[in-house]
Amino acid sequence: MTPEEAATALGLALDPAQLQKLERHLDLVMAWNVRVDLVAPAPREDLVERHLLDSLLLLAMADPPYGSQVADVGSGAGFPGLVWAMARPDLWLTLLEPRQKRAAFLERAVLELGVPNAEVLARTAEEAGRMPEHHHRYDLVVARAVAPPPVVRKLAQGLVRPGGRIFVPLAPEAETPEGTWVVERAIPWAPGKVRRAAVFPGK
Repeated sequence: MTPEEAATALGLALDPAQLQKLERHLDLVMAWNVRVDLVAPAPREDLVERHLLDSLLLLAMADPPYGSQVADVGSGAGFPGLVWAMARPDLWLTLLEPRQKRAAFLERAVLELGVPNAEVLARTAEEAGRMPEHHHRYDLVVARAVAPPPVVRKLAQGLVRPGGRIFVPLAPEAETPEGTWVVERAIPWAPGKVRRAAVFPGK
């Protein structure tokens, strides 16, 4: 399934310029992956499904309200945060990535792709949560493949505003963490399979 087909299946309205940016992002990931460990090496079609389409699926599942402030903890190659910024220009994305080489990649990608609604912060979630300009600022905090959900909840508490949400994708076999509700959605490009995510309320 192409990104355009996936977006349509997920109810996301992406124009040709947005789709082109998503493809260009993947080009940059593959080019930089030779010297920076961004993602596990794989053929392009596998990377599309594993990272790009999954990021779009998670965006449809999280469905942040218009104009939301979103923090992506451990953004790495920009999945899902940079994809969300390109797919939803109304959102503001802060891409938190403490590893300097990965943060450098994100800064280059934001610049080259022309994504005015994203910023890169080379800090851990805990460090950012102690900074006055980021403390309890975010409507939504997402962390994909960073740590177990209870750990992410602890890391993100300084970032999420009271009443906000901490959104953590779950592995297929993972149990539902205590104190959460679970969002599920069928995966359009994998018939019979379901993607799940745990949602913690901000306090």
